[in-house]
Amino acid sequence: MKSTKNIGYIILTIALAFLIISISSSSNLKIKDIIQANISQGLRTVKITEEKIKIDDRKLSISIKMPEIHCQDEEVQRYINSYIRKNINEFINTQRQNMELKDSKENIDVSINYGVAFEDGNLLNVIIYKNTNVGKKDFRLEKESYIFDLKTGQRIYLDHFLKDNKDYQEVLSKYIYDYIKKHNLKVDKSKIKINKNTNYIISDGGIIIYFNPYRSSKTNEIYEFKVPIEIFKNKIRTVGTNRIVANVDTQTLTKNTDYINSIINIPIIITSNKDIEKYINDKIRNDIMNFYNQAQQEAKEYLGKIPSKDEKFVANVNYEVKKNSDNVLSIIVRYYKYSGGAHGYYEDVSYNLDMINGKLLQLNDLFKQNSGYKKVIDSEIRKQIESIIKNDKEYKDVYQFEGIKPNNKFYIQDDNIVIYFDLYEIAPYAAGQPEFFINSNVINHILKDQYVNIFK
Repeated sequence: MKSTKNIGYIILTIALAFLIISISSSSNLKIKDIIQANISQGLRTVKITEEKIKIDDRKLSISIKMPEIHCQDEEVQRYINSYIRKNINEFINTQRQNMELKDSKENIDVSINYGVAFEDGNLLNVIIYKNTNVGKKDFRLEKESYIFDLKTGQRIYLDHFLKDNKDYQEVLSKYIYDYIKKHNLKVDKSKIKINKNTNYIISDGGIIIYFNPYRSSKTNEIYEFKVPIEIFKNKIRTVGTNRIVANVDTQTLTKNTDYINSIINIPIIITSNKDIEKYINDKIRNDIMNFYNQAQQEAKEYLGKIPSKDEKFVANVNYEVKKNSDNVLSIIVRYYKYSGGAHGYYEDVSYNLDMINGKLLQLNDLFKQNSGYKKVIDSEIRKQIESIIKNDKEYKDVYQFEGIKPNNKFYIQDDNIVIYFDLYEIAPYAAGQPEFFINSNVINHILKDQYVNIFK
């Protein structure tokens, strides 16, 4: 035992000696900084490995460092990795599709890398860097910042991170506009849009807000603003989210035939209830493949027996998870089709699944009988349209809203039912798919008892 202790003392003495040498060799380091760094490193709950991938497609070269997150909770680990990988692959496949369709004359080099901006055992802030160089002069730098709750797997969007500051949009907009004015920056102010999906990075003393591309050869300005924590009225506290109810993987099919070019992203739902899992996966897959087969048939009929490679149809499918907690899984699948002309056409189809009984929810399933939910929602949408017009007169006469349908399209997100409409349904194409967030405070009194608690 004594000899073991002596060896331990010797090792400790040597370690301290090396520590003192390293301190004395660098006048910029302080002992408390080194100790703090060592403690921080020792307390880390996340490990990151990487997979290196190289793709060469004629004039397109892509180098990828794909991060792999390792943490204590395997379900959370899988969800985060699937989320990041899906978004990186989506970017890669879009680059390849654009090259195939446009046949660029310039060489395009894309590099994808990652970094960790913040980690404290509760939150993980991973940044994915996307650098695109076209020829020798043009470049575009983008990055995606993902903040995850390591306890639940949920992504923390800006509105949740600042949930105790309800006026965060106005506060951030004012700070950024004042900064632009003070430093006389010549930036495109139309890019400065603060909402739930605004990119942010957790930094020392505050957050960094940025807008993609944050740098490009088209401008000398950088669309990135460091915002001090002091501008917010209320403290930014540790956020809490509810645990995911299902993992979501992605199966990607890429099709490039004589008639059609497609990127098909199919969500694969993974849950403990295998009957529900099979039902929803079969339903979504069948819908997606029916869309692709129909698009391919239309392309053949339109292009004839001798198609031109410059006239291919494009049929893409992608998806986004809107809610994955409180016994509800809400997914939007976007079907996009382009067959020539000024623009393509897209349609969003929502799948709102009750994870307890496996039922795909229609809008009227959420409300009590004879509750008059349609009248309540119609009134709220009209109020929101009036507010939009009040803030921007250009929207006057844009919306032709007469009321929702009995089972109008919707999805669930946070504490909202989001009512949305197809292109051209209540507004011209330029208005996109109008969405209206109906907060649970407006509808709580008419919700069925079993669905009150899903809006958190």
